[in-house]
Amino acid sequence: MTSSVARRALRGSAMALVLLVAASPASGGDGDVVEIEEHWSLAVGGPDALRTAPQVSMVMSPAGGIDSDFFLLSLNHWSHPGFEPGGVQLQHWNGESWRSSKSASNELPLNTDGETIRWAQRLTLSDCSLTYEVFNAESTTWGNFAAGEALKITTHTELARLNGYLPATSLTESGIGYAGNRVSSLVLEKLRWRFDGDDEYQEMVAPIDIDADLDP
Repeated sequence: MTSSVARRALRGSAMALVLLVAASPASGGDGDVVEIEEHWSLAVGGPDALRTAPQVSMVMSPAGGIDSDFFLLSLNHWSHPGFEPGGVQLQHWNGESWRSSKSASNELPLNTDGETIRWAQRLTLSDCSLTYEVFNAESTTWGNFAAGEALKITTHTELARLNGYLPATSLTESGIGYAGNRVSSLVLEKLRWRFDGDDEYQEMVAPIDIDADLDP
């Protein structure tokens, strides 16, 4: 099988997996969803600190799509207001309008060959406030890069529930923007969500690797 055919086959398989979870996992339950978590892992192979490679951007939206509020997590670079190498930055956008940013204190470029970065990102709705935060973050290069409230943004919202959330938005809008050949995998490990008035989480464990960029 040629490399181009292999790439098309892998990308087709990835999109098939996306379609399996394209509908909100929370939409089938009764009640209003008020909290959603995505748990991710990024396996890095051969990072290049001098070239700030690879660079990864993660998107999460409370209502599906990126025409209204959504959040962007940039790994191994800051992209707003201008490019800065290394580190981790969190951004809040409304369509094409930037709202706010927060950056982790560690600004090092990725420099550990073979490390796996793990983190979870969570949307929480409470009293007309929407909070996006990164937690349980671990990296050999950056350590716990979400310690305290380093990567947490709260904004006013008109949303009454998060039932419109679509994992397909995260899966299709997120990815490796530069040096995909230096990423072994980018995997959505599991989804967790909670209904209003319920302390117990619902969970779906179905690892999906969205890294389909095999080009240098």
